[in-house]
Amino acid sequence: MKRFAILIIVLSFILTGLLLAYGAEQKDQKGGYQKEMEAKLKDLNRKLDELKNKAMELKGDTKKEFDEQLGKLKKKQEAANKKLEKLKSASDQTWKDLKAKMDSEMKELEKLYDRVASKFK
Repeated sequence: MKRFAILIIVLSFILTGLLLAYGAEQKDQKGGYQKEMEAKLKDLNRKLDELKNKAMELKGDTKKEFDEQLGKLKKKQEAANKKLEKLKSASDQTWKDLKAKMDSEMKELEKLYDRVASKFK
């Protein structure tokens, strides 16, 4: 009986250690992902500024169309920033679901940027 109790205690310590290690790994993944998304959004800001500078030469309907497309891009960018903020405050249990949503948002944002950039460069 004593051996069984000792075995249970040892197993409990092992499982606790494994859970703590898993939690630390999750936090590392979450932190790394957040930094990656922040860098992507920062790079996109830079690209948008470059695109705006090039678009200053546009006139008439082309300028109007560019401004409309830029407005759509900014809305998408704001949505991505909001998702990133939610991801930052997410628990370790829910961040993977939010990560999938963030990945989707970033893909859409990058596609929209590429479409606008190719049209107005």
